[in-house]
Amino acid sequence: MDYPMKYTICGFSQEKLFEYQLDINDAMILRWLIDFAATGKMKKLIENNLIYYLVNYEAIICAFPIMGITSTKAIANRFEKYVKAGLLLKTVKKGGSFSGTATLFSITSLVGDMIYDNEKPQTKAEISISDKNQTSSRNEEKLSASVSDKNQTSYRDKNQTSSRTGIKLPVALKNSSVNSSAINSSSSSAPPGGSEEAQLTKILNYYVDSHVFSDDFIPSLVSKLREFEIQPAEYQQFVDFAYTECNKKVKDKSRLMAYMYNSICDNYFISQYLQNKRSEIERQENLEKQMIICPVCGTKHYFSESCSCGLVHYKNPLEVEFFKKIYQLPKKQREQLEKEIEQITLSGGLNFDPSSISKLKKQKELVYQKYIAIPHEEYTKLFG
Repeated sequence: MDYPMKYTICGFSQEKLFEYQLDINDAMILRWLIDFAATGKMKKLIENNLIYYLVNYEAIICAFPIMGITSTKAIANRFEKYVKAGLLLKTVKKGGSFSGTATLFSITSLVGDMIYDNEKPQTKAEISISDKNQTSSRNEEKLSASVSDKNQTSYRDKNQTSSRTGIKLPVALKNSSVNSSAINSSSSSAPPGGSEEAQLTKILNYYVDSHVFSDDFIPSLVSKLREFEIQPAEYQQFVDFAYTECNKKVKDKSRLMAYMYNSICDNYFISQYLQNKRSEIERQENLEKQMIICPVCGTKHYFSESCSCGLVHYKNPLEVEFFKKIYQLPKKQREQLEKEIEQITLSGGLNFDPSSISKLKKQKELVYQKYIAIPHEEYTKLFG
């Protein structure tokens, strides 16, 4: 009799754990890191658009005596393994707001890829790893139904957790700076009070009907974005990213709003946005390094591409000045010059004897003199 493999270990795809040569202890450690980061209680550092978390190895040992690991060095070695695998990024800081030497880690998108896709119906029971998560899953289904019926009733409790493979995704954050009057507002159809909230609501409503969300959703999200130094000017970029990422994860599109509601206030999700932003900045910087300035027209373009001015690039100062004069001609004159030069070239055919070549050069010189008044000596230096 064939027995099926369990799909998930601590919410991670067992297949992915195998791929990265991780064991069940690694799954527990990574789950601890993600869940603890989601609470907002870990000390963190934002650097180069990445969120780094201060990890206390002793806390992991105390959290999981069942692992049988008693050495912080053993935990540190496992974190080094995660860094080498690309699951985490590492930075070390001395002094400042940290006492002594602090080792911090940033969670990469590869960890998100390991989280099991809970869209498969046959695995929902497996990925609901606690009664609280099962309750949250039922609430998520309610929200999805509410969206379909255009029902604007809010029913999500402020301290509820998400069902997404056991990761806690608080919508109304426990450490949020949102005031109680905003959280306890009874009118879900009323526009948010602050300008940042109004701006975010308008952007969200382009993709979803945010009125079906709980009253504290927009204020909590604004507070969270502010905490991670995401400015209002970036709200459109963040929401675009959120919609795109959530759309990838959800196969049943009727649950898209529910998935966004459960996800985008989470530390882990926001860290993915910042990491994506950093990657895009690096990509643009690399592209910028491949750009050159045309010495003739002064425009920028990639080294491997021809310039929009259509003229050949030269480094010789005489050649650059020659083509600058051509470029500065009125468009019609430049086109006429190029046409006359082309006709002379075609008239020579494949005749390469010295006298024919000399005759063609003389004819071209007369054309250039007519349009850009190039002296004979300069022409001779350029074309012999």
